[in-house]
Amino acid sequence: MRRTGSSTELEESDITDESGFTQETDKQSDEFNLELPEEFQSSKPRSGMFNLFIASPKQKRLRFGKGDYDKEMAPMDSMYMMESKVLSPTIKYNTCDKGRYNQLFKKSTSVDSTTSCKEIALKVYDQRKIFEAVSEGDKNELDDLLVYLRRTVKHLTDDEFKEPDTGKTCLLKAMLNLSHGKNDTIPLLLEIAEKTDSLKEFINAAYTDEYYRGQTALHIAIERRNMYLVELLIQHGADVHARADGEFFRQLKGKPGFYFGELPLSLAACTNQLDIVKYLLQNQYQPANIAAKDSKGNTVLHALVEIADNTKENTKFVTKMYNSILILGAKIHPTKKLEDIANKKGLTPLKLAAKTGKIGVFAYILRREIKEPECRHLSRKFTEWAYGPVHSSLYDLSCVDTYENNSVLEIIAYSSETPNRHDMLLVEPLNRLLQDKWDRFVKRIFYFNFLMYTAYLVVFTIAAYYRPVKGKPPFPLEHSKGAYLRIAGEIITVIGGIYFFIRGVSPDSLPRTTHKIQYFLQRRPSLKSLFIDSYSEVLFFIQSLFLLNAVVLYFLGMQEYVASLVICLSLSWVNMLYYTRGFQQMGIYSVMIEKMILRDLLRFMFVYMVFLFGFAAALVTLIEDGDESKNSSSNEGNVSPWASGQVRRGICKGSQESYNNLYYTCLELFKFAIGMGDLEFTDNYRFKPIFILLLVVYVIMTYILLLNMLIALMGETVSKIAQESKSIWKLQVLYVLL
Repeated sequence: MRRTGSSTELEESDITDESGFTQETDKQSDEFNLELPEEFQSSKPRSGMFNLFIASPKQKRLRFGKGDYDKEMAPMDSMYMMESKVLSPTIKYNTCDKGRYNQLFKKSTSVDSTTSCKEIALKVYDQRKIFEAVSEGDKNELDDLLVYLRRTVKHLTDDEFKEPDTGKTCLLKAMLNLSHGKNDTIPLLLEIAEKTDSLKEFINAAYTDEYYRGQTALHIAIERRNMYLVELLIQHGADVHARADGEFFRQLKGKPGFYFGELPLSLAACTNQLDIVKYLLQNQYQPANIAAKDSKGNTVLHALVEIADNTKENTKFVTKMYNSILILGAKIHPTKKLEDIANKKGLTPLKLAAKTGKIGVFAYILRREIKEPECRHLSRKFTEWAYGPVHSSLYDLSCVDTYENNSVLEIIAYSSETPNRHDMLLVEPLNRLLQDKWDRFVKRIFYFNFLMYTAYLVVFTIAAYYRPVKGKPPFPLEHSKGAYLRIAGEIITVIGGIYFFIRGVSPDSLPRTTHKIQYFLQRRPSLKSLFIDSYSEVLFFIQSLFLLNAVVLYFLGMQEYVASLVICLSLSWVNMLYYTRGFQQMGIYSVMIEKMILRDLLRFMFVYMVFLFGFAAALVTLIEDGDESKNSSSNEGNVSPWASGQVRRGICKGSQESYNNLYYTCLELFKFAIGMGDLEFTDNYRFKPIFILLLVVYVIMTYILLLNMLIALMGETVSKIAQESKSIWKLQVLYVLL
């Protein structure tokens, strides 16, 4: 039993000695009994384990699954055999006996039919033995496998021949252990499966564990870039639409994996194997459906968009493969529009590229021009004429312009987490489309809305300023010219508030400028995207809520309507900044303010509130009210315990402000944060050094450190926005269009 390919005599001698030991032991046992008792079997030397320790490093690599000598271990395979079992002893039969055994051996291709009267060895196979043979690529070890399966009425797809945890079959094991692109046991395994009537089930057997679930031998052959094995498997009935949908093949955040669209066709495309793609689509046995979808509804074109990473090399191969598949699809199915197929999220490949920020693929799809006459209809760009460097082109704007629901422009505008969305607006024809729309009609509509809103604010301000102050609301109607004008202004104000509240509910009857309820109900944006993409929409919505709340409180006869009214008035003037986006310089200024409030100022306020509360709590603990505590103790018998506590804290009317109170202490510390504090704002404290130390540390941490950090962060924000001023203003124009 000398293994072929041994590099040294030492390796051969080691294996020969070990093999001879095993054969001698088997021979002695067979002379007495056909099967050894369990106690003797347990003491029998384990040839598999013995080989593990005495075999050479090269033999160990072969045994443990490294098919190629110069390659690393195959993925999804392990050098460790989890199911370590004692190999069964060899059983001998006399083929001269008449009966069903004689007929059985005549059918077997592994037994020479001419040798009818000699004693042969029939091996007993288990999962470990088969896996070792296919890992080494030694088909001689599988000579009697067909005989054994027929004798025991078993199939290679039975559970006893699979890994219990993963469902891996011997075919999958063999596919993972190739030597120079081949494994001699693979054709033999397919032949055995065919003769045992289990070929279809065997060749399409897939992993069953959660990590690699659904991966078949065809997937592995494609991943190994092995055209020979792909052809062999498909000729024997491999399913070209098998889905590999385990965790490794899905896009799970924070976990390693490779999403390629689950299907063999998508895998070949995503690994840049055009020859295999063509064979899968054009083979005579089972052509793949070019429009087949995975569990997400993605086709092969969606999968190509998903794997794009905006690098130069990746974009070049993805766009080339994308173009080739489009042309192949047009030749195979001329009437099928592959690019118009949407996934379960309603995204075509173009919309998916816009959603995920794949700007390289996105620009290619928008500007694709195919010169071949038979495939010219696949182009999205058509050059009419050219004169030197000047040319005129027509672009296909289907799925791009805002006249369609869920258009590309709308996706870019409302996807705050999409990278490169500012740069995508500068890609032609989007850049020219936005500019033409702005110049032709949007600019005039926008300026008209600006003038109307300004007039609305003037009326609102006058009506609020001349509101009645005497009496209790609702106030009686006065029959005077001024009263009539005030009431008219109030009615206009309320109508405007209702308009801002419901605008967007009926886009057919109202202008599509901003979307309030419709935006919130249909899109259901996250909190982050809500404040980044819909900052102005949120402010307008809050403005309308305060105004309607003031109206309700007014008719309920509550004076608190004034508080809601003045908040609405101030917010209404702040919302005037929305209309600065119609001017490029002022629009950038508005964006800077928005970004600094939502990013820099919020972070500063969080840290500052932690410092403020912490130091205020410490100072309140040190402060004592000496004089007031004496007065309160002398009058202890004349006041209630609650009132006594209020006097001690300095809260009762007529008493001076006490800093033994968290509210007043926070106010005083806030003065320190803006440089207006006094280190001796109170003398009623103990441990003066500690008190002064706390104040000094607080001033250093807030007035010196935090404020300067805020200024630095704001400067960085301004610098970043200034570098992208043109693209940001294009995004502001897009918001106006929507």
